[in-house]
Formats: sequence, structure tokens, C-alpha cells
Amino acid sequence: MKLVIDNEIIEKYNQYYFSQHPRATKKQIDKPRHPSINQWCILPRIQMNALKQKWKLFGCWFIEELGYANMKLDSFDIIITVFFDTKRRHDVDNQVPKFLLDSFTESGFIVDDDEKHLHSLTLKTGYDKENPRTEIEVIIHD
Repeated sequence: MKLVIDNEIIEKYNQYYFSQHPRATKKQIDKPRHPSINQWCILPRIQMNALKQKWKLFGCWFIEELGYANMKLDSFDIIITVFFDTKRRHDVDNQVPKFLLDSFTESGFIVDDDEKHLHSLTLKTGYDKENPRTEIEVIIHD
């Protein structure tokens, strides 16, 4: 199964967020990719928790929107490909989707992201100026 986070999904989520929080003025998620580990690991704890919470809310909304809440996948692999809109150099290992995986657990899409359930996590990057996005391929085992 393939899940895609693109600018259209981000815009749809922000519209939903503003409908729930009419006094809010700042977009919660601004790019169709998880924050780089270089961005969030240096944040003070309060700011890191706020960022994690934003992505948890987004991830739970995303899974619910797709109709995948409470699937409780318990044996799977995940391949994540982040397509950037520039050819600037990016370290693949900095694209670890920790907050997104936590939201998948929170929404019930997966049982957990531990080694008992998530057997492998493959990270890839690519370039697509016209359609930056994150593709999440979930390979389910019987």
C-alpha cells in the first residue's frame, strides 16, 4: 500500500486545522516532508514536543482521511521516499520520520514501530521540482 503526502494533502490539512482553530493564523505543516533530524534534535525540549505534537495531529488526521485508522498492522516493512523540490544536497539518514511513525501508532494504523512489528525501514530521497512529496510504501507481511 502506498501513502503519499504532497502539497495538496498539506493544504487540505491546514484548511481542516484552521476550521478547527479559527483564531490560529500559522500553518501547522508547511512542507510535504517530515522535519529533518537536524532541525528537531537541536530544539529545546518544549519546542521539540510542540513540533512532535503538530506532526502527531497531522499524521492521525492523514490516516483517518485515508480510512486506515485502527488497521492495527502488526508485521510490515516501510519504504519512505522524500522527493525534494531542489537539487540541493540532502543526507538520506536525516529524513528519519520519527514523529510520523509515532502518529501511525497513535492512530492505530500500526500496532507499534518497534522491531517486533516494523521489520525494516528504508529511507530514500529523490528530486521532483513540480511535485515535492513523501511516498510511504507499506509492505504488509502475513
